[in-house]
Amino acid sequence: MWHDVPRPSRRRAASFRRRWSFRLRLLLVLAAIAFLAYREWHAPAPAPRGGAAARRAHVRVPVDPQAVWVDDGDTIRIKWPDAAPERVRMLGIDAPEVANRRFPEHKEQSHGEEARAFARRTILGAQRLELLRAARPDRYGRTLGYLFVDGANYSVLAVENHMAESTVARFGDNGLPEEAARVEAAARRAGPPPFESPREFRDRVTGRKAG
Repeated sequence: MWHDVPRPSRRRAASFRRRWSFRLRLLLVLAAIAFLAYREWHAPAPAPRGGAAARRAHVRVPVDPQAVWVDDGDTIRIKWPDAAPERVRMLGIDAPEVANRRFPEHKEQSHGEEARAFARRTILGAQRLELLRAARPDRYGRTLGYLFVDGANYSVLAVENHMAESTVARFGDNGLPEEAARVEAAARRAGPPPFESPREFRDRVTGRKAG
């Protein structure tokens, strides 16, 4: 009695199709995983708590003068209505040091109080303030940015009035070349400030090597 037996060629063809079907499914799975990983890697960072506008970089952000506290000639704090408070170290300048009771090593420097008084008078008396942030904070977590006082760059005003020295040559433009160039131009117009470089003052009173 004869029985039908599948031909070897048919068995090989079926096995070949199964192998390629498995490989195709595996390739599709790997492609899907790669696509998801790529999308996750290139997705924009989530906005910080309190609103996306609160921490935008390279965009002028309005600031309420009533919400600003001036620490010294180059540092302010902003109390946002819908976000965490923000400490801002103004770009392009270094102002003379002021004494700080919380940090005994922070000594008073000549012109330090004058620089802080100038900042308070100029910034708190403004009708309109805007903050232009750099993309990254400094090593202490402070925002780096330029503050505009009724349209004028505060760093330029401070250098022109001998209330700060320019630091653009030391730290670069921080991704904001136009404003950095304005500070440098103001420094050339104003000439040397009438006080010791704040960096040299800090190094001297703390015993650090200048650098």
